[in-house]
Amino acid sequence: MSIAVSVIVGPSRVYRLLHLGCGLALGAAAFAVGLGAPDRFPAALALATMLAGTGVILMRAAARPPKTHRIDISGTGELRVTVQQDVGGAESVAGVPMALSPGSVLWPVLAVLRYRPVDASGVHVPGAAAGVLAVWRDSVDPAAWRALAVALAVIGRRQGGAGFDKIR
Repeated sequence: MSIAVSVIVGPSRVYRLLHLGCGLALGAAAFAVGLGAPDRFPAALALATMLAGTGVILMRAAARPPKTHRIDISGTGELRVTVQQDVGGAESVAGVPMALSPGSVLWPVLAVLRYRPVDASGVHVPGAAAGVLAVWRDSVDPAAWRALAVALAVIGRRQGGAGFDKIR
């Protein structure tokens, strides 16, 4: 199997900043509800607690150590997605063959890949859960982003557009 595209997907700064910003905004909203409206709303304490809890969850998601993925796309359109434990190492673990599922999207700054395992004949394995990988443009280098976008567009055309939507 010759690899047409091989891309290392690192952590996205934009995605982490969005998590952090949303968490801080929810924390500020909880503070405002808790201070400014306890007498106006009977459930102000419960609302402030829910807002603060959701804000903490989002801020913890921003602080969590990110995973690095590797996407390999063969010349025939076979997809392999692996989680890289040690990117600096020479050896890499071969992933299970995958195929794009309907609902995958390519935007100028984000690609959302939905994929499912396939068997040797290229048919989706029944009962296997679909994986989802968000690839932000800042998580790969520009040349790799262009190559990945072209490879995904080719896979989408081969599938007749059924498994891949391109929105501009």
